Amino acid sequence: MRAFLIYGLVLSVVMAGFHIVAAGARGIDLVALIVLALAAVTIAVAAVILRKPLTRAPYAFFVFHVVSYVIVAGSTSLHAFVADWAGARGGGLGWMIGLWSVGLLVHAFASVARNGFADADL
Repeated sequence: MRAFLIYGLVLSVVMAGFHIVAAGARGIDLVALIVLALAAVTIAVAAVILRKPLTRAPYAFFVFHVVSYVIVAGSTSLHAFVADWAGARGGGLGWMIGLWSVGLLVHAFASVARNGFADADL
């Protein structure tokens, strides 16, 4: 699906911007948080735009969430580890990854329960 690929690329670019801003500030400042909020908006808008095509293919909406998780949480975890962020050492990053993981796990169970179709009755 071309739209899904474009979504992944746009989210990757937004997250690259976040990492560039955070690296320049040597941590997460207000500007970095604004760019991170832009990533959240990107995910929300893409979920609305891609909802119909994603709910028609088995496990497609779940894959959407996995790709979002890997791009946002995965890249942030890697950056925190490489840059040795104080927040990563203090457990703040663990909370972010943990909360995202719980949401991803709930969506995985819902997808399996519906034979791969998320929001099949909507």
